[in-house]
Amino acid sequence: IGRAALVVALLAVVAGVQAQPRGPVREILPLTGDLYRARNGNWYTIFLVTRDGIILGDPINAAFATWLKGELSGRFKVPVRYVVYSHSHFDHAAGGAVFADTATFVAHEHMLRNLDGRYPHMPGDMVDRNHNGAIDPAEIDIPTNASPGICGMGPGFFGTIDRDKNGLVPPSELQADIRPPDIVFSERMRLSLGGRTVDLLHPGLNHSDDATVMLFRDERVLFATEFLADALVTTNPRSLPSTCSAFDRHPLAEWIRSYRTVEALDFDRVAPGHGNVFEKAVVTETREYFEYLVAEVSAGIRAGRPLADLVETITLDRYKGWANYERLRRMNVEAAYLNLTGHR
Repeated sequence: IGRAALVVALLAVVAGVQAQPRGPVREILPLTGDLYRARNGNWYTIFLVTRDGIILGDPINAAFATWLKGELSGRFKVPVRYVVYSHSHFDHAAGGAVFADTATFVAHEHMLRNLDGRYPHMPGDMVDRNHNGAIDPAEIDIPTNASPGICGMGPGFFGTIDRDKNGLVPPSELQADIRPPDIVFSERMRLSLGGRTVDLLHPGLNHSDDATVMLFRDERVLFATEFLADALVTTNPRSLPSTCSAFDRHPLAEWIRSYRTVEALDFDRVAPGHGNVFEKAVVTETREYFEYLVAEVSAGIRAGRPLADLVETITLDRYKGWANYERLRRMNVEAAYLNLTGHR
């Protein structure tokens, strides 16, 4: 082959490699002992390996769950015996059927309500605006366009959930890949397997209305998604929170209660559903942020100051060093105002 032909051939190979679609980074990361994280881009789950099988957190989605099942089988030679849902939102709970041949599925009791065929509690600001019981393109596009990268989904998302391409997504279509729980609990539950235990508890209303926190007592690690670190959090857990739908349509008092519930537990580190592992102290610091935000905005409301004034003058200066400060400071003030005036 001539030099020119060789160059052309190499360029074609390089172009072909570059044209290949790139999926999310997937890997298994050790935490301590027999406890591990599994990663799908910036979505994480957790699992504990015991002599009798594995206790797994969120399956995340069908493609990831299929990959993970193969990895677990090859590395640990024991099946998944329990899948514990952190909450019912489709970007964490899909894909469980991959483990249905060996696993029992566990969740907070409100997850059954969110899977019963009615419009479920949705992440962010994806509410049923026209009250037709289904998801319309506008109900994805409005929050996406209003707060790009924060409150909606990526471009083309609606097409991925509209399986029959009729321009309407009922809950059954959205949740087709979510395996319902076999066992539900209300406040607390303990799982035991192979001489190991995992405590489950419902912290309160926050990003979802059916949250479950997993406490690995022996490992002193806690797994929770979204309300401790949402999808905007990557490397820095000290971050202003997303504020979609005025804090997901749940009273800020409930958010603060959720943080206090977690603070009362005995652990050292949080392995969140998004971002890096962080120390327990961050939970306290974030609860203190919410209390400070509430105090500042409440004072403005009592003084009769308009929202436009509060958004400009409540600067939250003590949190200037936190991630997403410039991006979310005004949104946090506005969302707190709407939350506090709507949940009196």
